[in-house]
Amino acid sequence: MIDPPGPHDDWNEFRWEHEIRRDERRISCYYRELPGCLDLPGEEDMIFNSLLSRPDLVPTGASPDSLRTWRPPEDEEDDEESEGQRPPRPGDEVVEQLDRLASEWNALAASRLRSNLELPGLGISCAYGKLLARAADFVDTDENRERALKISLGKRALADLNELTGELYRIISEQRSLRVPIGLQIELLGHIRERLIDQLERVRALGN
Repeated sequence: MIDPPGPHDDWNEFRWEHEIRRDERRISCYYRELPGCLDLPGEEDMIFNSLLSRPDLVPTGASPDSLRTWRPPEDEEDDEESEGQRPPRPGDEVVEQLDRLASEWNALAASRLRSNLELPGLGISCAYGKLLARAADFVDTDENRERALKISLGKRALADLNELTGELYRIISEQRSLRVPIGLQIELLGHIRERLIDQLERVRALGN
């Protein structure tokens, strides 16, 4: 997620929710524009010019040029080096469980999903990726310094999880032969939902 510039300590969870939704629209617009610009000279400029034509996609309080600001590759390398040194945080196990479920789904879809369900199957793989990223952001956000943001991320993670569960039920209705392995995935997602709710309630209680 692109952080808006300047202080935002006074933002509540609803203000963060608004900004997260704006970020999702921005990402969605980027990928809608990408196929028409792929492999063309200056494809990034073409996409960004399209985004800049929509002020509602610019982060609150930012200049339009902020859309062009991406984290340098060396920062990503630093994150990878320090990841193993980070002390455990509440919720780490949720991310690990989601990672395992995503891998299991990909293996199941590749080996047993009917060919006419490949597209919704790919959508579920993407939904797992989105949920993983959201859950990781929720876990990594400091609950003392950015409590409102953490609450908003937790709420969005639960919404993403519910959407994913609904898509899995859809696959069961289309291919009954997968009801057992997919049913297990849904059951485990239910346990993860409970963990997320517990974490969210704990963070909320910090403000009382």
